[in-house]
Amino acid sequence: FYLFELYRDWSPHIVGLKAAQIKFSTTMALKAFWAAKNKKIDIIYTLPTFDDVLKFVGGKLNRIVAQNPVLLEWTKDRDTIDQKKVGNNLIHFRGTWSPKAAIMVSSDLNIYDEVDFSKESVVEQYSSRLQASTKKWEWYFSHPTVEGRGVSKFWPLADQKHWFVKCSNNHEWYLDFPDCVDFERKVFQCAKCHIEITDEQRRKGRWIKKFKNRDWSGYWIPLLIAPWVSAEK
Repeated sequence: FYLFELYRDWSPHIVGLKAAQIKFSTTMALKAFWAAKNKKIDIIYTLPTFDDVLKFVGGKLNRIVAQNPVLLEWTKDRDTIDQKKVGNNLIHFRGTWSPKAAIMVSSDLNIYDEVDFSKESVVEQYSSRLQASTKKWEWYFSHPTVEGRGVSKFWPLADQKHWFVKCSNNHEWYLDFPDCVDFERKVFQCAKCHIEITDEQRRKGRWIKKFKNRDWSGYWIPLLIAPWVSAEK
């Protein structure tokens, strides 16, 4: 639900401040498959280390592909841990702790997943691999760590969309901690009237921009808006 608009967002520059364990990497990997096939672009998808690539692609993404006839058909010509051929285009899965990883690969779109835990100088090298492309798209996503680096460096450039939910009294606001958690009742609550916010209300929110007319598309994705995560947890 909250990732659906992000899945459809084809802005050249996207930044996402995200919580862990929100199904985000899987969503972006599937979006990369769709983009390679339908937009006919080459893609570099980075994770902090190649060990992360092995765990994500080998342990999760390949299992999804194996159970999906469409993805199996798309990747039948070449399907390895670090490279997927989708139609006539390639998705390269790379780590960021070896400078050599960014050599000899060109792309139209770079997706930097968990960029705050990646090596900044190597990420910059990946950026140079877009020079021959007419698109030069870059998407940065991570759990934020230090102000001024990683996703926090790009967040001030973005429109800063927040997921707004509406309570039963028609107050509409985004969920924040700790104002939107009732510690005694162990429920989510409206920050304005303190009435309980239900899982369905959290699900049926909408993205609202804080700023208009900005070049970067930005998403603030806290764990609070994941409907399978309870307030008690």
